[in-house]
Amino acid sequence: MPALRRLLLLVAVTVGVLALCTGTASAHANLTASNPTDGTSVSPSPTTVSATFSERVSIGVGGLTVRNTSGARVEQGSSSLDSAGTTVSVALRPALPDGTYVATYRVLSADGHPVSGSFLFGVGSGPVDASAASLSGTSGNRIWEIAAALARFVMYTSALLAAGLAFFLAFLHDRDEDRWRLIGWTRIATITALFGAAGIVIAQAALLSGRGLAAITDGRVLGDAVESRLGWSLAALVMGLIAVHLSTDIPNLTASQALALYGGLATAGSFAIWGHSTELSPIWLNTAADIIHAAAAAVWFGGIVGLVMVLRRRTDQPVASTAMIVRRFSTVAAISVGFLTAAGVALAWNATGSWSALVSTTYGRLLLAKVVVVAVIIGIAGYNRSWLVPALVQGEEERAPAESDSTTPVATLAFTEEQRATNWSLLRRAVTIEACALVVVMGITSVLVNVTPARTVIAAADRVVNQTRAVDTGTVNLVVVPAKAGENTLHIQYADAAGRPIDVANTLTIGFTLPSADLATITRQTTKAGPGHFIYTGPELSIVGTWTITLVARTGDFSEQRTEFQIPIH
Repeated sequence: MPALRRLLLLVAVTVGVLALCTGTASAHANLTASNPTDGTSVSPSPTTVSATFSERVSIGVGGLTVRNTSGARVEQGSSSLDSAGTTVSVALRPALPDGTYVATYRVLSADGHPVSGSFLFGVGSGPVDASAASLSGTSGNRIWEIAAALARFVMYTSALLAAGLAFFLAFLHDRDEDRWRLIGWTRIATITALFGAAGIVIAQAALLSGRGLAAITDGRVLGDAVESRLGWSLAALVMGLIAVHLSTDIPNLTASQALALYGGLATAGSFAIWGHSTELSPIWLNTAADIIHAAAAAVWFGGIVGLVMVLRRRTDQPVASTAMIVRRFSTVAAISVGFLTAAGVALAWNATGSWSALVSTTYGRLLLAKVVVVAVIIGIAGYNRSWLVPALVQGEEERAPAESDSTTPVATLAFTEEQRATNWSLLRRAVTIEACALVVVMGITSVLVNVTPARTVIAAADRVVNQTRAVDTGTVNLVVVPAKAGENTLHIQYADAAGRPIDVANTLTIGFTLPSADLATITRQTTKAGPGHFIYTGPELSIVGTWTITLVARTGDFSEQRTEFQIPIH
């Protein structure tokens, strides 16, 4: 009971840390542009509102909704997705009154995570009321994000524990009577993992629809929640857990080992179907590394927990067979740690891409925290394998013949009874600490899987060029999205010295020149979208290189304001 209380305390602390660390969903798809631009006013009233994301998304029961400051919805019809799958748009009611409006988006990113947020825009010449952001309907997202992180924690910990315990029972245990205690915990873990999976579906539905707990009563919402990679992932998880559960029911050792092995692999493989690894290239490397990583973690984690139970159960029993279990687990754990480390390095490097990303992004810092905890666990495991396990095995090998020969004095043994007891006590404590630390690792992983990989963050920053130049009237800001060869969107905003939008002209001429290719200047005109705000979308930046973009604003009948930008296109 004291050990159980300590374990529950550890779980409670881990849950608290999860609640503090979990924030807004941060998947692969991030909002890169909106029309109207966030925080700007437009005149006349726009006919549509759109949101553009960094990668393909799907909408299902989500999409775009637009509300006025009274909370009334002003969009008409359903949201639609463009052919590229990156821009969501919805039509607005005609001739909206002047005022502030809040647009809320809820989409599903390609990696299976829900993404939501909002932006403000105004109609007319008045300023945008920032307090309208409270009407977005996303205030409850944090609660559901925490719920999703907790559900992932329960599912990951329980599923890996069930798979690892089944492997321990089938391959490492001596099939003594205490196996029934381990079988009971294996079955409990499989059921708990299924409850965690159900929690993920509920949280996913709530985040996708914005309807909270009421979403579970709508079959269409639940269908959208699992009609993605998540559905396939949960199907593989359920099949794997069924096999794991059956492995504890079959008396035939060979059949039990087959079910435990392949059920564990299916359980580990389910984690590779849904999440960041499905969108990072090369996919084959990520998928293989993810499966190996999860399978090795299951063998290590489940084996440690199984070993803790065996050591605590057999404290006052003969320990010759226990030493054999310890030796077997030590060998398997060493192999598992090797695979775990190799796969982890491959996944970590593919998700970060550079050393600087480890310290400059949220994903990198969480990953470093996980690595530090794992390094401590490996240090403890190394101590166990290099000193405690050999000492225990040697002690039991010496003790066995000594017990059969009553003439052998105890004093001649290399290890006295007191030393043997001390070694066993040290091993019990060490593996208990390992098991508890691995629970912490599971908690960090539950948050980490919903944070944008560092490589994606850096790449997204590289894809958006944002430059500001000083002009006579104040400043002009140019944003180019996605800054890749092909179609790009230019957002241009003129502001005064205080940073407030300022009208400089009703029309703006944009010149595109690529000096390295000796191209003639391509000239385009765009009209005002709001006070000092201009938007242009076109295919002019179709060649890789550093382009010169010249903005010419007609400030009077006989005057103009000319500004040049050097924009790299990849």
